[in-house]
Amino acid sequence: MRIKNSVIYKVILILVLGVGILGLAGCARKTETSSVEQSSVAQEKTIEYQGEDGKTVCDLLQAKYQVEASEGSMGMLVNSINGLKATDKEFWLYSVNDKPGEVACDKQETKTGDKVLWEYKGF
Repeated sequence: MRIKNSVIYKVILILVLGVGILGLAGCARKTETSSVEQSSVAQEKTIEYQGEDGKTVCDLLQAKYQVEASEGSMGMLVNSINGLKATDKEFWLYSVNDKPGEVACDKQETKTGDKVLWEYKGF
């Protein structure tokens, strides 16, 4: 009887340890997946595209990306591109052919071949 109890005790101990090890391995795998998911969610802070004759910087941006904008007295103000929102300290600025925009994006016409660059910048 004593040998039978010893064998049952060892089997139970092995099962408990096995479940514990599998549980820890599952947690480690979960953490690894989370870090991969977080890195794939990282948002772009630079967006570049080509101009087109007769289209504004804003027209092309809205056609290619998810944009939240508001109309101001000077024109369209971009508040968010692909979910990356402007804050009190960071905001979206555009340039055309490496020259910073001097008017609102809906007032700046482009030409075919122009390089339009949006950057999420702070101060």
